[in-house]
Amino acid sequence: MAPKKPSSKKTKAGGFVIGSARFRKISAVEGIQYSPKMKGASSLKGKALSPEERRKSIIEAYRKA
Repeated sequence: MAPKKPSSKKTKAGGFVIGSARFRKISAVEGIQYSPKMKGASSLKGKALSPEERRKSIIEAYRKA
């Protein structure tokens, strides 16, 4: 009996993920500037918040008035 060949199907879609620092550099080259709202949202990463506190702050930031 011949050994089984591994499936040639890819499970992940092609592509990659860039970080926010790299995105800012690319945006600067393209002439795109962060709005104050966008800058505030990215500042959440530096804070040591619990998952609940993080969700709460995101909901407050994007809640419609």
